[in-house]
Amino acid sequence: MAPRLPSGALVVARAIDGRTRLRVGDVVVVRRPDRPELEIIKRITAIDAAGAIFLAGDNPDASTDSRQFGPVTRAHILARVRWRYWPLPPARL
Repeated sequence: MAPRLPSGALVVARAIDGRTRLRVGDVVVVRRPDRPELEIIKRITAIDAAGAIFLAGDNPDASTDSRQFGPVTRAHILARVRWRYWPLPPARL
């Protein structure tokens, strides 16, 4: 599957707090657990009862995600992506 956000895309994201409800399917800005200086954008694929959050990229063959660095905690998640504003999405007819 082609990535939904091409490299260099510009997005609007809203910071999360302790009351923000995260759901499977949300696209989030995450601090990578193995490289905390790096922020990445991934989709939540699962949330287990213990609070571990599993992430995946939209292009699994070319994505670094929970399959490589494991699940993340809520503390790693910085924001939820609201929308992409550049490049413009393709026009739908």
